[in-house]
Amino acid sequence: MFGLFKTKAKPTNPYSKEAEPERYAGKPLLVLLENFVLHSIGELSPDKDALMARVVQKAYGGGDSWVETLKRELDLGASIEANLKQLWDKNQGTARQEAVELHPVQFAKMIADTNFAPLIRPSR
Repeated sequence: MFGLFKTKAKPTNPYSKEAEPERYAGKPLLVLLENFVLHSIGELSPDKDALMARVVQKAYGGGDSWVETLKRELDLGASIEANLKQLWDKNQGTARQEAVELHPVQFAKMIADTNFAPLIRPSR
């Protein structure tokens, strides 16, 4: 389901680890979901975490935990964070074996596109 490294050929990752403003045009939820993935794998900076808390609070209300609010609002399930962390660790191991870099932002983009596509349709 999340397999980035499925072939014997040297894998390439089509996702940039750089900021891509055009990627998010009309898709504000995409930013939240990618940051949720980064939070889940322990790669979200404290300043981004604080920003996400303010954004989620403004958009959805909820309590102090933007993560719990987002999980509830999007019906993401209680174990999603642990599953994402396990998947990150597995993919990091595979990347090391294949002698390639898998940047956290690339992973977050891949997960968002592959698994949250129905949630991130462009707004009109």
